[in-house]
Amino acid sequence: MRRPALLIAAASLVVGALLGSAVTAWRLDDGTPTAEASPTNRLAPLAVPRAAGTVRLVRGPEAEREVTVTVTGLPRSDGYYEVWLMDRTHTRLVAMGVLGPDGTATLPLPARIDLGRYPLIDVSAQEDNGNPAHSGTSVVRGALPG
Repeated sequence: MRRPALLIAAASLVVGALLGSAVTAWRLDDGTPTAEASPTNRLAPLAVPRAAGTVRLVRGPEAEREVTVTVTGLPRSDGYYEVWLMDRTHTRLVAMGVLGPDGTATLPLPARIDLGRYPLIDVSAQEDNGNPAHSGTSVVRGALPG
């Protein structure tokens, strides 16, 4: 009599382990697309010779895009450092946001921006004067990763 009960218990254990594994595998591979990060591109110093920077483009699962910009070697400022998208002629710009105190910013790209028209990242030194236009003082600049 003990043998059938032992077989039923063992079979239940095996079925439970198989079901648990199947559910875990299904939950881990739920088909949700993941974000893809591009290689990192370097940003060249301009107005601040010791400044160095990088930019990385991340494409999210729902066509969301964002850039992560990191700049080191920036002097202290009474203003702030602004991140811009820029065209190849350096005349058309789109303000993205401000670098944090650590010199880093992760900023969403506007959905309708064509990166073919705005392939450059520019970081400018801005005065805290209420004027939202580019100051004309670019500290680093470089191409967005393809």
